[in-house]
Amino acid sequence: MKKIFLIGYYGYTNLGDEMLFESMLEIFKEIAFDGKIYIISDKIKLNKKYEFKIIGIDKYDFPKIISTIKEIDLLIYGGGNLFQTETSLRSFMYYDFLFSVAKHYKKDILFLSQGFGHFKHKYATGRLKKILKYKNLHGILRDETSFKFAKMCSDNFDLGTDIGMIKYKNIVFEKDPQKNHISIIIKNRKDWNKIIYILKQVDITRITPIVLNKSQDSIIAYEFFEKYKNKIDISFPVSEENKIINELLKSQFIISDRLHGGILALYLGVPVIMYKNHKNYRVFKTIDKEYNLFFRSEDELINALSNLNSFEFKKMQEKYINKLNKTHEKTLKMVKTFL
Repeated sequence: MKKIFLIGYYGYTNLGDEMLFESMLEIFKEIAFDGKIYIISDKIKLNKKYEFKIIGIDKYDFPKIISTIKEIDLLIYGGGNLFQTETSLRSFMYYDFLFSVAKHYKKDILFLSQGFGHFKHKYATGRLKKILKYKNLHGILRDETSFKFAKMCSDNFDLGTDIGMIKYKNIVFEKDPQKNHISIIIKNRKDWNKIIYILKQVDITRITPIVLNKSQDSIIAYEFFEKYKNKIDISFPVSEENKIINELLKSQFIISDRLHGGILALYLGVPVIMYKNHKNYRVFKTIDKEYNLFFRSEDELINALSNLNSFEFKKMQEKYINKLNKTHEKTLKMVKTFL
């Protein structure tokens, strides 16, 4: 019986990571995998049944982790920017530890839908170069910057896109945009007085706050709701997947702090303005070099809003779905090759 160790930030109420997890499970289903999949989490809730068995391991049960990696056939980093130090150097070192154990036992390792960075520590970039030179490591990376960095170290990498939307591949979505209504996917605190003022100038009268990461974003979203519920038509923050999708489909456009909020909007065909951080910028520019609706400041938001109607989102959506389909096929082929 084949065994896979699947690594990701799964089970921590972040819808973006759960999209990646469930999309990876769909890939295993498509290749008719019927073995065991080990994950570092004890909080996973599955809505589907699979032929393979999923086994959770506590994040800090190092003896169990080491003994499991020793027995597996393949280790997969299944999406996200796991190798980064923006969160902390300790996070980077944790995923480096898992890699080192697998390398010690000469295991095949795949980086799927991965990106690298942002890095605040020089040690991490030097260490990443050594990781990428491991001969049994192969990958499909989701942004061009990460891909170019990896290619300097090895020829075992290909460029793709984020695969989080694969889980929706058999679902038909119908947009129902409601005039003057938008959704805001919140992660960061901002000068909301100015932003509400700006939105009112472009005739936005109703706002739905969206929470993608319940553990990190809920408090900020509820603060936003409480502060402005008597100043504009604003709904109570939405955090359940089906309700989030329904709100996005009803939105005239979306403002998103979070990457997977933006990618989900793009997949649904709803115009989206993205907060400009390293991860969002790299992934969206890899999807479409023409995309220019990023913002950090309120002035940049005004500029993005002024360009909103002229940007051809339909073409960008087509580009993304085309890249998603190609990445899907490459991923299936790669996983099959190493099993």
